Amino acid sequence: MTVRTKGPLALLAATLSSSLIGLDGMMTPLALPAITQDLDAGPAMQQWVPAAFLLPLAGLLLVGGALGDVYDRWRVFGIGAAGFCAAALVCALAPTPGLLIAGRLVQGAGAALMVPGALAVITTSFDGAARSRAIARWSAWSGLSVIAGPLLAGALLEIGSWRYVYGALALLAALVVALIAYAAPARAGRVDATVDRGAVLAVPAVAGPVFALIQGPSLGWADPLILTAAAAGLASAAVFLWWEARAPRPLLPLELFRIRTFTVLNAVTFLLYGGLVCSGFYTVLFLRQTAGYGPTAAGLTAAVPLVVVLLLSGRAGALADRLGHRRLIAGGSLVSGAGQLLMLRAGAEPRFLAEVLPAMLVHGAGLALLVAPLTAGVLGAAGPEHAGAASGINNAVARTGSLLGIAVVGLIISAQSTASLERASAPPAVVEQARDHPLAIVPPENLPPPEMPHARRALQAAASDAFHAGTAVLGALGIAAGLLAAIGTGRRRPADAVPLASPFAAEYAGCSALSGRQSPDDKERVSRSAEERADSPR
Repeated sequence: MTVRTKGPLALLAATLSSSLIGLDGMMTPLALPAITQDLDAGPAMQQWVPAAFLLPLAGLLLVGGALGDVYDRWRVFGIGAAGFCAAALVCALAPTPGLLIAGRLVQGAGAALMVPGALAVITTSFDGAARSRAIARWSAWSGLSVIAGPLLAGALLEIGSWRYVYGALALLAALVVALIAYAAPARAGRVDATVDRGAVLAVPAVAGPVFALIQGPSLGWADPLILTAAAAGLASAAVFLWWEARAPRPLLPLELFRIRTFTVLNAVTFLLYGGLVCSGFYTVLFLRQTAGYGPTAAGLTAAVPLVVVLLLSGRAGALADRLGHRRLIAGGSLVSGAGQLLMLRAGAEPRFLAEVLPAMLVHGAGLALLVAPLTAGVLGAAGPEHAGAASGINNAVARTGSLLGIAVVGLIISAQSTASLERASAPPAVVEQARDHPLAIVPPENLPPPEMPHARRALQAAASDAFHAGTAVLGALGIAAGLLAAIGTGRRRPADAVPLASPFAAEYAGCSALSGRQSPDDKERVSRSAEERADSPR
């Protein structure tokens, strides 16, 4: 038997659940300007809307996989989808920033339970060649959803409000819940009987520093709350590492970090995802708030690199087989960073064909070169026996890098905008507005009419300077990642790298790790794949 009962419905549930994560990541930045205007929120709110989702996703990703092993993957998968659905509905109806942030936190926690479950339910619903075909279809359709995200968000914002974005996510999540309820087997066995409880310390370890970075400018860096949050985060990180080093079955096997290539590629992942997510996030804000793009135009622009990745990364996979992962990861990182730096040519009124489009195309070409080889290189360095743990670690590193990147680059953009306006001797009301909305160029309404033109010019220049400062950091992250990959990794191609199913496997198949642990069936699949590659001609 190659396909088990209700396997196609399981595939549909897994595909839609993975699509939800991609859609949320691409739709939220487009909705942010409308959110901040509607709820009268400042820059901290703009950062917290994506950060509140990424925080539990990064901290609970490994835990979510382990819970599926202990309490039944289908059940945990369904709980995650139901939590995501309810939280998205709360976000759609939220009357205050605080309730919206609370909804985003629960959304992220639900995603942390869904993400490991998606690939897991496919592997338990299909056998043999049917399983490989199912994974390929899941990865391909999940990848296409990332491209659809900006377009769907733009259309919803044009015809309605930002609340429609989260309403649409809630409807899709409700469909996933229904599919899970119908497709789940009556009884599903457990894989393990224990869970590493110390892994939950990863949440405060990440949350403390992120809270300090986002709230520091408004509360003051010497504020006791900021200092306490930072200290608590560092202490949690230390205790987490101490616990994992002594746990009998850790979710974070620290011995993997003794492998040089594994450690270096995870550092490269941290740098790249810190810049990758920030790039889309702050570029969309710049196009919407500074350049005056509408939601649909900004969405189409944001989709350009994703289309390039979809079209080119299949060829990149073939190149990786011939040239090795190291060259493509290093080269792709450098090209991606160069694409970021090309946006330094864009002013407050950028020309799309001459300035924006070339940067997006180059950035996308760099991503196409590196996304699949990066994840394959990490898994290959760890070896097939540690594929599940390596994938979970790599994706937790990616989410943490994204989270910290949003906080740090937001801090740089806000500081640069304020400094530019102060140098231009802008009115205090204009400077105060820039602290809350550093990329906005509409002057405060209470300014005297004669001061309006000067204030607008000052805001345009400050927003452009601020975006350029953030863009320079993002480009530097890409170049630093490329140099680190070129210098720090070995020259041999990892022989045991687990093949990726699609161009977007680094984002979805890699993200949807089997969990930090593997069932005997999973281990057999990975080992068999490695053996087949070892026997095949190079």
